[in-house]
Amino acid sequence: MAQNNLRIVYQNVADYSTSTITASSTASANTPTTNLKLDSKSLVWRSATSATTTVKANLLVTFASTSMIGNITLPFCNLTSTATIRVRGFSTAVPILGDAYGGSPVNLNGATTVFDTGVINACPYQVLGLWDWGALPLGVNSYSYGGGTYARSWLDNQLGCTSIVIELVDTNTDKYIEAARLVVGTYWSPKYNTSYGLSTSMKDLSTHERSESGDLITTRGIRYKSMNFDLKWLTPSDRLQFERILKGNGLAQSIFISLFPNNSGDYDKEQAHQIYGKLSQLSDIQHPIFDTYSTQIEIEEI
Repeated sequence: MAQNNLRIVYQNVADYSTSTITASSTASANTPTTNLKLDSKSLVWRSATSATTTVKANLLVTFASTSMIGNITLPFCNLTSTATIRVRGFSTAVPILGDAYGGSPVNLNGATTVFDTGVINACPYQVLGLWDWGALPLGVNSYSYGGGTYARSWLDNQLGCTSIVIELVDTNTDKYIEAARLVVGTYWSPKYNTSYGLSTSMKDLSTHERSESGDLITTRGIRYKSMNFDLKWLTPSDRLQFERILKGNGLAQSIFISLFPNNSGDYDKEQAHQIYGKLSQLSDIQHPIFDTYSTQIEIEEI
């Protein structure tokens, strides 16, 4: 399995009822961390406003038991291309969050460090779908109109822990950090990558109508991304795991897919081929040749 093969996060342990998410700061009661568990882009967690354009915020996620972690993603966030993320996994005890701006933003509280990603670039690609003048359509956040970006951190060696701390630092004119979703969990990556012919597209539900005066009037609709690709060379073990994903998630449960994770040669390619959404249909699993299976994935962004 190549390091840059597609990866699918199909079980979000942050969503478990026994998992808790706390933050070093929260802007108001209308933007709690519980919003990070909802598949609603209009509901966000937002940090308190910083006094300067240098913004810091930490998230602590605790699990009821040891959980395997391979990916941490914040889809639909306002982080810029210069933002950084550091994720640490812990066991034996739960750390305590302090002031993100203080000298000890995280008190380990006797916790044992399982992994530490170090400080890495959270979303090293262009921020697409935002407006330079800061105008937000219809007075809401821009995520329903293709705005925002995905912050992510991958572990090549997936490890078990009982809590994680996510440290975010950014320089932005908003003076706060916000995100609509948090994804934490293990990922599946097949032995053989996708075949050529994969496609991504932006769907726009806006409609045009010609007025009697001849003007073209547009009723603005929301925009979202969709992706379509083939898995033509599944091994028997990969077929079994993919079948588990289909049966376990179905059409209702969201998944996160990245076709080119950590694609340092072209980060914008990584951005174009990552998506947090739901399957559009449950595709057939075909058996074209001996010990090889094939299928197709169609997914649209939430």
